[in-house]
Amino acid sequence: MKRSILYLLVVLCCGNSFFLTSCKPHDEIPALLERPKNMGPDDEKATITETYTKAKAALAKNPDDMQQYVNLASAYIAEGRVTGNNSYYSNAAVKMLDKVTSSNTGNKDILFQALSLKSAVLLNMHQFKDALAAAQQGVSMNTFNSGIYGALVDANVEMGNYDEAVKDCDKMISIRPDLRSYSRASYLRQIYGQNAGAIEAMNMAVQAGVPGMESTEWARTNLGDLYLNMGNADSASIIYRSSLVYRPDYPFAIIGMARVAKARKDYKGAIEYAKKAIQLRSEVAFVSLLADLYELDGDAAKAKDTRNDVVNLLEQGQKDEPKDALVKHNVSRELGTAYMYAGQLDKALQYANTDLAMRPDNIDANELAAWIYYLKGDYANAKVHADKMLATKTQNGNYLYIAGLIYANSGDTAKGNDLMRQGITVNPFVDQLIINQSKSKTPVALAK
Repeated sequence: MKRSILYLLVVLCCGNSFFLTSCKPHDEIPALLERPKNMGPDDEKATITETYTKAKAALAKNPDDMQQYVNLASAYIAEGRVTGNNSYYSNAAVKMLDKVTSSNTGNKDILFQALSLKSAVLLNMHQFKDALAAAQQGVSMNTFNSGIYGALVDANVEMGNYDEAVKDCDKMISIRPDLRSYSRASYLRQIYGQNAGAIEAMNMAVQAGVPGMESTEWARTNLGDLYLNMGNADSASIIYRSSLVYRPDYPFAIIGMARVAKARKDYKGAIEYAKKAIQLRSEVAFVSLLADLYELDGDAAKAKDTRNDVVNLLEQGQKDEPKDALVKHNVSRELGTAYMYAGQLDKALQYANTDLAMRPDNIDANELAAWIYYLKGDYANAKVHADKMLATKTQNGNYLYIAGLIYANSGDTAKGNDLMRQGITVNPFVDQLIINQSKSKTPVALAK
């Protein structure tokens, strides 16, 4: 089992690098790497390749054409989004963008484009504070561009500045109501506990997109996630299957089907979906879900091996990042989560606290810390972070259930049971692993 997971996660040849690896091209302009098969439609690939080829040819004639460096960065970002090879393409993009920002170009429009794209890259690499700074610099140059407000929304959300994110999103929608702005409105509504409104906004995002394009199918699968998180597995399944019609082998739709099967307690079916998604794109979240599914299916050995592989590969990825990398992937949250599921709670807390130090008001960062403290039996600290986790009145079933467990073990049994019941009401498919762990940790009756 271990060898197969390692093979799926780390394909070391340059043309097929997916995860935690990077390849250093020798050319001044980083190459577009060969794509694995079945990864995106041909016309989408052709558009990215054409942008790259034209920009490279133009620079051969005029190395001082700053617009072409921006165009190259756009191609790298698009290719990284499709393939998941974030380390390679993010550094390639930043290399091009730094040529613009460090130049003496008097063209403010080109400089603005570079800052906008750089904020997007920094967000992708989880360098949230730097992303916010780049976006703020960009909006100081142009207050009429919706894209830069999108970067501000994302950065402020990650930093836990939710009220600021709402203002930025309102401005973004007023400038350009489209897939990008509607999807951000959906996420903010979800954060503030407006689940029905989140579904409405994400449906508008899907309708505003072109079926089959990666951005549209990303929005569609997120719509499926919203339905599933409200306990509507049937609607979620229909949405994921529709996405696979428009974009066959889309890994996020396939992993959505794995989650539907998990909710229905068809663990063997879910495992097959998860394996297929991993073969297409080796996301940490996909492999972590596979480990959960092995555990729920009763195969503790495979679950343990898979979780240890995730920890080892995340750690190794950090060590293998080039010392001269222009931007490094911050995986503190991923490592905290991986160590938590591997049962190494002290290590998990170390990384969770690193994440919290950067964004102390982020509800997701506080959820991870709260759950780790709970598993360690430190209910006082768990409650501190549970309070912050609930600050936006989120209606996330898992979060409500976790908060209920923490309150119950902190001495407030009535509020704890009430929160657990709320969690089950919001989502009857509260993660079974949370419930399993709660049985061994809390003496109170479960809400389910």
